[in-house]
Amino acid sequence: MVPRPPERSVITLNNLRVARPAYAANAQAPSLPIPRRGRGRGPTGGVTAEAAQPVLMTTNDLVRACYRPFLALSPQAAGTVITLMRINPDGGVSDVETIGSPDPSLSLMVPCLFSALRSRRFPQMGAPSLVSFPFTFRSGEVGASNAPAPEMPRARPGEVQVMNPETIVARPWRPTITPSSTIAPTHTRELAEQIVPDITSLIDACYGAVLVDRRDFAGDFTLRLVVEPSGRVTQSEITPPTFDPLFRQCVTTLDQQLVFHPSANGANIGVQVSLVVTESPGSTEAPAAPATSPTSGLLPLSAGPR
Repeated sequence: MVPRPPERSVITLNNLRVARPAYAANAQAPSLPIPRRGRGRGPTGGVTAEAAQPVLMTTNDLVRACYRPFLALSPQAAGTVITLMRINPDGGVSDVETIGSPDPSLSLMVPCLFSALRSRRFPQMGAPSLVSFPFTFRSGEVGASNAPAPEMPRARPGEVQVMNPETIVARPWRPTITPSSTIAPTHTRELAEQIVPDITSLIDACYGAVLVDRRDFAGDFTLRLVVEPSGRVTQSEITPPTFDPLFRQCVTTLDQQLVFHPSANGANIGVQVSLVVTESPGSTEAPAAPATSPTSGLLPLSAGPR
C-alpha cells in the first residue's frame, strides 16, 4: 500500500496591521483669485506650463506607487507614457488619456496612473485647459542611467506641454527572507512566522498602489495560503470575496513569490490583516476620482486556481 502523504499543518498567524498615510491632495484654496489676462494665464485663458508643473510633479510619487508592484511581474518594464489632461476652469481634472500608444509592458499600469492625475487640482483660471505631461519609467533592476527627456509630439491647438524632469525609478517588490534549506519534519507556526515580514511588505506595496485610486481605502480581510512541502505558495485567496478587486488581484498575484521554510507536509496558512489609512500632514480634500473600470487593473490576473 502506498503511504498517504502527511496532512498539511493548519496555521493561523497573529493579526497584521498595515497602516499607510493618505496621499496628500494638491488642492488649491477655492478663495484664490483668478489671474487677470496676461498675469499667469495661458494663451487661451487657461493654466500655464509654469503653474501646472509644480502640481504635476507631485504626481510622481503616486505614480511610483503604481509602478512598483507592477514591476514584480515585469521587472524590465520601462518606457514613456505621455498623458493629455482636460482641466476644468475650477482646476479639477475632467478627463485623462494617453497620446500615442504606451509601451505594451506599461499599458496595464495606465489606469492607476490616470487615477493619480485625476486626484490633482490646478489653480483656478476661469477657462478650460488642455495639458500634456510625460512619465518616463525605469526599473531599478536595469543598470542604465536616467532616460533622456522624451520627445513630445507636435502640440494640438491650445495644448500646453509641460515637461517632467524626473524619471520614475522603482525596484520591484521581492521577498527578502531566505529560509534554511533544511527540510523540517512538520511545518510549525514558528516557521511560518519567519515569513511575516515579507507578507507585510507585499501587502504594503499593494496597499500603496490601491490608495492612489481610493484615498480612504481601509478594512479587514483574511489571506489564506496553500504552501507546498517545497515552501512554494501554490494557491491563495482573500476573504471576503467582495474585498477591493484591485487589491485582491495584486496580492494574490504577487504572493506566489513568497518562499516559506521547506517541510515534509506543507501548510495551510491563514493571516488576518487590517488595513488602516492615516491622515497625511497638511492633506486636503481633492475631487473624488471616477470609478475604475471593472476591466482595468494594477496587475494581470493569474490563470491558476485562486
